[in-house]
Amino acid sequence: MKPYRFGAMTCWVNIPPKNWIKTVQHIEELGYSTVFVPDHFYTITYDPTVLLSFAASATKKLNVGTLVFDVDYRHPVILAKTAAALHLLSGGRFEFGIGAGWSEIDYQMSGIPFDKPVERIKRLDEALTIIRSMWTQEKTTFQGKHYHVKDMVKAGELPQGEHPKINVGGGGKRLLSVAAHHADIVCIQWRMRGGKFSGNNITDTTLNKVKERISWVKESAREAGRDLEGIEYQMMFPYAQITDDPQPVLEGMAKLYGVSVDAVKECPQWLIGSSEDVVDKIKMIREETGITYMVFAPKDVESFDKFANEVMKQLT
Repeated sequence: MKPYRFGAMTCWVNIPPKNWIKTVQHIEELGYSTVFVPDHFYTITYDPTVLLSFAASATKKLNVGTLVFDVDYRHPVILAKTAAALHLLSGGRFEFGIGAGWSEIDYQMSGIPFDKPVERIKRLDEALTIIRSMWTQEKTTFQGKHYHVKDMVKAGELPQGEHPKINVGGGGKRLLSVAAHHADIVCIQWRMRGGKFSGNNITDTTLNKVKERISWVKESAREAGRDLEGIEYQMMFPYAQITDDPQPVLEGMAKLYGVSVDAVKECPQWLIGSSEDVVDKIKMIREETGITYMVFAPKDVESFDKFANEVMKQLT
């Protein structure tokens, strides 16, 4: 089993640009493997490529990554060039997270058509085929349903056999099959239905469901002839909070999403409780599923310290 890795996700933390460099340097000092930024329109989030460029230049060991680029916001040719540049300028520290898109409000606000999941997933598959080719081939020609590329020049002079780590996540079998074919890191998530988060995401994400989703990845990876040991499994905890009084938080979440307190408490992706509770839950997830890459998304910057000091130190 791979060793633990820990990521710091900034999706709920509004870090002013003037504090960005200081914050990522502190995240590195705390021992996190990676700092992640999202790619959304519905809240104030700065462009991930700019943020990660500055983060990489201001740190020495910290990986920088997207969770995740939405394939519909940028053409794959642009994404291939962006990822290659970030990989080279960071000294190989860029983790290229990309997904099929899920937030309907992002699409509504931007005027981008919100196609059915099957179409968005096919588009992601085609995009990753183009991107991987542009990292390795001098010229790329591709004729698909969604993208048509002819004699596209190489994205950059990447060292032989080297490319940004691809990170793809999801909860559905079709999307996880695409991840199994392309990704170095597979993030096991709940299944997003209807373009918005709901209680179904919680009740549909049990430990057994997580195991089933990992089995889908392994099955598809075998069919693609991939080395299963080369895939790293990740889980993001989008609501991570260390508290000695978790009951009010659990009850509030249960009421908000119309599910039971037990459903919130037992859902693998909800990390709410004392530091001992959190450590025990992470250990259980790793032992039961083989997931070793844990990404915390706390509600404030100070919580990055709490997770590092009260959780990560116990696990490493």
